Amino acid sequence: MSNDQQELKTIELRELQPILSRTFGDQLIVIHYTTKNLLQPGENYGSTILSVHAIIKRNDESEKEDLYLIAKMPPPTEFQRQIFDSPFTFKKEIFMYENIVPYYQELEKEMGLKENEVFDILPKYYQSRLSLTSNVDFDDNAVILMENLRTRGYYNGERTKGCDLEHSRVAIRAMARFHALGMATKYKRPEYFEILKGRSKCLEFNTEEFEHFQEDMLKRIAGDSELSVYVDRCEAAVRDSFTHGFWTKTPDEPWSTIIHADFWVNNIMFHRNENGHIDDIKFVDFQNYLFFSPLREMVFFLFSSTEIISSDDHIEELIDLYHETFLAVLNRMGCDIEPFSREKFDAKLFTDARLESMHLFFMLKILTLDVQEIELKHENMKSVLMTYQGNQLFMQRLRKVILYFIKHDWI
Repeated sequence: MSNDQQELKTIELRELQPILSRTFGDQLIVIHYTTKNLLQPGENYGSTILSVHAIIKRNDESEKEDLYLIAKMPPPTEFQRQIFDSPFTFKKEIFMYENIVPYYQELEKEMGLKENEVFDILPKYYQSRLSLTSNVDFDDNAVILMENLRTRGYYNGERTKGCDLEHSRVAIRAMARFHALGMATKYKRPEYFEILKGRSKCLEFNTEEFEHFQEDMLKRIAGDSELSVYVDRCEAAVRDSFTHGFWTKTPDEPWSTIIHADFWVNNIMFHRNENGHIDDIKFVDFQNYLFFSPLREMVFFLFSSTEIISSDDHIEELIDLYHETFLAVLNRMGCDIEPFSREKFDAKLFTDARLESMHLFFMLKILTLDVQEIELKHENMKSVLMTYQGNQLFMQRLRKVILYFIKHDWI
């Protein structure tokens, strides 16, 4: 039996009623609940995601109700727990639900927004815990409970293709607003923002493993007939990205805020109204958010999670939309927008796109991974991720991104 197989744990949701009572009150009765794994390996790496169907009564005299939840719990292997530092990242995510987004909403209300106008970007939160034992800091019973958005018609895009233009516009606007609200907090509530910075630190990781990915990536580029002519430029950009672009680096001012830091297709959910128009968007999976440059995240989303990267016009449109939305939100929040002029924005984009290259290239390989083709399982996740070289779809996406970066002198 391999080490990965020995590490595999069975993750179960236990004692649901005490945690739900913190939302519904002490008279709540959980009559029955069932769970099932929601995502297969390759769709989520840092946690176990369970769908939960609970039958509850608010009190002895109430009617039965169906409650559909998502339970986010620790991943089943030690390899995953070490990479994602589960105790650290669970506490981070809970802080986002309980503190950061609610604070942004209160700040918006202070600036005159109505209750139905504030930034409602999270699924409904049904509380969390880190253990069932009071003197234990973190264990297998850690859980973050939230609404199962799928039961209300929310959906994700297809990760191997990315968002079309309609969905990309909605995502870009929401991302820009999220970034700008962090920026507004920095300027209007600097003492509180220092707390956010402290809670937005990057988890520690082994840079030696990233060196392995770096070498593999450059070999793929050098061996490709369309990209090999640019291998020197790619190598210089990847080396810069590896040396100067890590998430532990302090961002340059004024281009710093709180970013999601894992803003790809699986972590964005959309909803359509009865007329078929997108009327809402939610963000999920906040275990990696960072104090960082917002333009790094914009570049990452545009080139990892949209299907329109072959169109210069569409990319330019989305970049324009991001900048316009970002300025509009800052202006509405009473912040000085002069430091973020288009000229200064473009200069920062030129630098940030280059620094984001290694992260982007690596994630393209993961996003295009076919879990059936390579038989990815929790038991073999470590060996697969360390040795996987990417498929034909990965190379197609990589070519488009690199050729765009070359054309715009980003690398």
